[in-house]
Amino acid sequence: MNWATRSSDLITRNWREKLVAIVLAFLFWLLIKAQTERPPMPYWQQMPPPAVQLTPEPTPIIIPAPTPPVVPKTVK
Repeated sequence: MNWATRSSDLITRNWREKLVAIVLAFLFWLLIKAQTERPPMPYWQQMPPPAVQLTPEPTPIIIPAPTPPVVPKTVK
């Protein structure tokens, strides 16, 4: 077999399956191309950002300084 008959065999053997594969590959390529060229959906732009729950800062515990006991003054 020479290269001419091999190449013609390569093309003509299972030609229906090869044609279907080429058509499907082209259609998938068109679908992907259409999705990448489409502008982003408008609802993505209108959605608010996700809410972030912030925890409040803990308030420091203040312990008052000890005070001396109150002694009543005596009158002289």
